[in-house]
Amino acid sequence: YYNEYKSYLSKAWLFIVGVGTNMVASKESALGDVEDKVCYTFYVHTGAYFPQLETARKWNDGTMLITINPGSNNESRELRLDTLFPDDVEGYVTMDFWLSESVGTPRLLKIDLISNLFEIFKDALFIREIAIEMKRKLYRFPVRNYIYPHSPLNNPTHASMGCLPQLFVRQGNGCSRSKETVPYLIQARERDLKYCKSMIKWGYYKNGPIYPGHIAISDYEQLPRFVQFKEAKLQSFGFLNSQLGLVGAKWILSGLLERITFRGRADVMGSFEDYLKTFVEMAVKFGWHKKQVEDTIQISRKFGDDFEFGRQYLCGFDSWHLRRVEELGEIWENMPDVPEEILNGRSIQSAINEGLIFEANFHEQLKGVEDGGAKSRIVTGAKQTWYVCLGDCLLFLDEGKLRPVVIRLEYWNGRDPPTFWMPPTEETNSEYLAWMYAKMYLKCAETQVMVVCSHYSRAHALNEIFAVSLFRNLSSAHPIHRLLKPHLNGVIAINVQARSLLLDALALIFSSGDDTRQLITNAFSQMKYQDFIIPDWFKNRGTSSVPGYYLCEDALELWDCLSQYVTEVVELTYDNDNEVKSDTELRDFCREITECGFKGFKDACGFPSKISNRSKLAEYLTVIIFNVSVYHASVNFQTIKYLGFSPAAPSVMTMRPPREGDVITLERILNSLPSKEVAEFTMGLSYNLGQFSPIENFYLGDRSSGKGDLMNETMLVGKKQLKSIKKLGREMHEVKSRIRSRNKTLEIPYDVLSPDEIPTKTQT
Repeated sequence: YYNEYKSYLSKAWLFIVGVGTNMVASKESALGDVEDKVCYTFYVHTGAYFPQLETARKWNDGTMLITINPGSNNESRELRLDTLFPDDVEGYVTMDFWLSESVGTPRLLKIDLISNLFEIFKDALFIREIAIEMKRKLYRFPVRNYIYPHSPLNNPTHASMGCLPQLFVRQGNGCSRSKETVPYLIQARERDLKYCKSMIKWGYYKNGPIYPGHIAISDYEQLPRFVQFKEAKLQSFGFLNSQLGLVGAKWILSGLLERITFRGRADVMGSFEDYLKTFVEMAVKFGWHKKQVEDTIQISRKFGDDFEFGRQYLCGFDSWHLRRVEELGEIWENMPDVPEEILNGRSIQSAINEGLIFEANFHEQLKGVEDGGAKSRIVTGAKQTWYVCLGDCLLFLDEGKLRPVVIRLEYWNGRDPPTFWMPPTEETNSEYLAWMYAKMYLKCAETQVMVVCSHYSRAHALNEIFAVSLFRNLSSAHPIHRLLKPHLNGVIAINVQARSLLLDALALIFSSGDDTRQLITNAFSQMKYQDFIIPDWFKNRGTSSVPGYYLCEDALELWDCLSQYVTEVVELTYDNDNEVKSDTELRDFCREITECGFKGFKDACGFPSKISNRSKLAEYLTVIIFNVSVYHASVNFQTIKYLGFSPAAPSVMTMRPPREGDVITLERILNSLPSKEVAEFTMGLSYNLGQFSPIENFYLGDRSSGKGDLMNETMLVGKKQLKSIKKLGREMHEVKSRIRSRNKTLEIPYDVLSPDEIPTKTQT
């Protein structure tokens, strides 16, 4: 009876102070004549999209207050909604109010919560949307935000408990700042931004290499609620720790540390097969998904095959590095002659002239990154040096299939001269082992780049720059805010957790882990805005028509779909280029990205500080949405498939890179590969990082399997805006069908960029 008791006390108090209890339409209609009034029917949608695991409570911590058109000459009185609101599950309540016809069309809502007078323990309420039906017309107000109940004895003027003091929500399409002319609407959006800027501020590291701007909060619990994950109660999902790979890692380490406390050497594997055996044992122990386990086993069976090695530069875990060679660069100057028999009777120059030579380079990102292993004793029980070796590769297109023909290794930290390795022309064991060894060092280099540069730097840290500037500069009334928010929600939250937990954990299993900051700096220093325009990226690298390059094929189609969708939204928002140029909120959004997000990086990596036309704006917004969804999916959701079998992509190499003339033995190779402890830790981290979170929405959803879609979170609720979203869905279905048909003919399907496998945002 506690809820009834506190509700009774609260209502008694409100009656005493004269506030009254006119809360429902039936009571209101009995108070006076309604002939000159109009019925406003409210549909208040609340609660998380995803239920908690065990409970389904309702919010009863106070009363909702709504004012229609606040600050205008026809402002309504404060409407009180005192009822139980769905909280843990998606739902809505409905209520009628008879108001003077002079209130007119609802254009703006002010939403507030007051707590019950004697409420001690209270929580914020997540409001998804409020719809108002008036004169048989429906007016939609997308909210998608939390609000915290304040005491009925005061009126808050600043943020509290991570929530804005009040919410001001615009109806329907929203409005750009350049079109906003009504004073009370301008005042509402300015107040909205003022509160957001007080809660979200730019942060920087004071020492060490240059690091991109990020939110100035290091504790997840201190984040504003509207940038935290959108579940009803955070603790109800046990997936958060496993997202960072730490749950599995802790389980592994707890057993390992018992075994290795009293010994001073790492557990070296006795064969390549032992790594696969360990992987299968891990998969069984922790109940990993069968399909992902089978994929990893399939890849491990092809370990050592040069054509499989080449295929992974087309459809692997980070296949964005391929470039067609038109002329050999400086790094290949001292390369020995490539035997023509390796190139099917061609010289290297002839193969280049025919367009058959490609390269994948990783030396620039890794240059200056120190060797790792400072924390190796924690995992292995023995102090090890984990070598950072620069690596590059030349590949030959052999009858429609890529295979490596030259590998360049450079131990830059040891100032060793570069060495060049080529596949054996004869099946001699020593040459074969040397070639395999070189491929391992190259893959180790690629793994460092994928994890820190491609994944964290580009798919997380960069997206956080966009998100921070979004919340600080584009009010919730702005259609561009409504376009971007469903894609940028979650990235700040996962990045705060990554900086506090994951990046330190990398030092336990990656060669570059002790110098992650330098690797991130290198990644940002090499970013160029033009490279984020996907058609230009593949065109400039000469890879738009490489056979079997399904990453390119799928990415180009997805770019076209998103570009058309974004262009339609931009054209619905702005009637001409002058409106883009004069939009002060958009101007500040772009300016803070370059001045604050890329602070310290030359020319802000080419990102525009201002945008003056609709075409350029559509391009920029497509860059953001593509990067936060499609690109992130391409480098995140195949990690266990390719990192689960350590010899195929080692996270560390524990012996100094080979010098010219070294005799390579199987014993040396096994001693160089990750120990069993590091391999297990890497498997656990890779598996957990590559999983979808339970609260993902995808470009194509499937209710039968619990997959939500973009419509679940969209804030674009205007009729024409919704038409554009539905059109995007139809085009995504066509892409999915084509990918599914293609994959039927492939031995190893490439489905990571199927729209039903691409989350709309970055939160893993």
